[in-house]
Amino acid sequence: MDFTLTKYKNLLLALKSKGFIFERFDEYIEKSSIASILLRHDVDRKPQNSLATAIIENKLGIQGTYYFRMVPESFNVHIIKQIADLGHEIGYHYETMDSASEKLKVKSKKLKEEEIEKLIDVAYEDFCENLEEFRKIYPVKTICMHGSPKSAFDNRDIWKKYDYRQLGIIGEPYFDIDFDKFFYVTDTGRCWNGYKYSVRDKMPQQERWVKEGLVFKTTNDIIKAAQDNKLPNQIMITVHPQRWNDNFGAWSLEFVGQTLKNQIKRIIVAINS
Repeated sequence: MDFTLTKYKNLLLALKSKGFIFERFDEYIEKSSIASILLRHDVDRKPQNSLATAIIENKLGIQGTYYFRMVPESFNVHIIKQIADLGHEIGYHYETMDSASEKLKVKSKKLKEEEIEKLIDVAYEDFCENLEEFRKIYPVKTICMHGSPKSAFDNRDIWKKYDYRQLGIIGEPYFDIDFDKFFYVTDTGRCWNGYKYSVRDKMPQQERWVKEGLVFKTTNDIIKAAQDNKLPNQIMITVHPQRWNDNFGAWSLEFVGQTLKNQIKRIIVAINS
């Protein structure tokens, strides 16, 4: 059975056994090191699941980066502190173009230039306020956009006008990782080839990776590729901990829910293509 915590541990063990070195994103940026694996976690919801993966990683001597949203289903101060105490980095999973569009009651991308600028200004104000709240708990240095599939806006658009480095932010994966060097794989869609129905989490290098045979459906596929020495030397792995459960009931609910979401994403991708 895939997407269990046991399977997740097996994946980490397989990668470690092949000499892959895991690193937090902030450390990678600050050291300019040649990390083997940047282990990123998007805490979209169920933060208790993130604590479970953080504990597993800590026991294996692995550190990664956990990006929390500023919404009740993600932002949990107690769990954030626990994960940070385990040696992991905490970052901000921002979505303020979405929150600003809701605040201004904007639903369409067809806006006048001054309307777009107003939207970005409000989004930036929300971002700064949320960042300040995060920094009361943890000295956040890196951020990562949340790709809301139903939203008409891309949360990265605020950086068309503003510069996150002016806020003491040293990195954002979509801007500060060279994906010509790093292979990117994510469990988006509760599978490892979810790029097919990803609305925003896309890389222009994907076509090349497919041609190189870097396509995986299951966690076992990645484990086997590691064992056969068929993985690139540098990888960013994005994990959504809410997908990983050993409890069969929780596992089943996530399976059914994500299957329905994937159908909706397919429709959105088809409409936008």
